[in-house]
This record gives sequence, structure tokens and C-alpha cells, in this order.
Amino acid sequence: MFYTYDVFDDALRLRNMVDKFFREIPAAGKKADFPYINLHEKDDTITIRATMPGVKAEDLNVELVDRSLVIEGERKSDYEDRPYLRKEREFGPFKKSVRLPYDVDRDRVSASLSNGIFTITLEKSEKAKSKKIEIR
Repeated sequence: MFYTYDVFDDALRLRNMVDKFFREIPAAGKKADFPYINLHEKDDTITIRATMPGVKAEDLNVELVDRSLVIEGERKSDYEDRPYLRKEREFGPFKKSVRLPYDVDRDRVSASLSNGIFTITLEKSEKAKSKKIEIR
């Protein structure tokens, strides 16, 4: 049995492997993953918890923009005058936008930061709440 070899098949296979690598591996230096969040919905309330070790409340700026919650701040270095033996934590500014599933009541928002956990609670707006339709 004969097999025909085509160098272009190998070139296409290589291109597909490189494309797959760059799709699946995040870009170096990308800081969009911090802070890590959990979003939970119960009844008409959304609760977002974000881990922010070492971040103080005065270093945070949180805003509601359209249907997104924007968390912006800075992680300040706690070892400025000492050299590192090993450094795994990154420091510097961060910004994360979380798309909300529905409109929220901007007057009923609460936020707290305790032990490195940032918690924000949002309530559904009246127009986003479901309305039962009576059938006659």
C-alpha cells in the first residue's frame, strides 16, 4: 500500500497546534484573573465574594456600570525593603468587571471587607423581578 506524503499536511497540523496553544494558555502578565470571585444568586439577591488577601478597603474602588460590577484596586507590596527568597504573589493594580445577570437596585447595595474576603450584596431591581400573571 502506498502512502502519499504532503508537507502541507504537516504545516497545517503545526499551525493548528500553535493556534490551540495560544487559545488555551492565558497571555503572560495577564492580571484579569485577580480577584477570584464566587457569584451566588438566591431569590432576588446576588452575593459576590472575592478573595483579596492583603488589600485594604481604602485601596478599593467598586462601581456599578450598566449591568456590570467593576472592582478596581491595588495590592501593595508588604516586603519593599527586603529581598525575596521566593515570590509567588503579584503586586500592583488590578481591575475586574463582572457582568450581572439582570439589573440591580442601585440604592440597595451593601459591601464589606473582612479577613481578605470582599462581599457585596445586590438586590434585583423592580423591573427585573418576575411578575405573576393572573389567568382569568
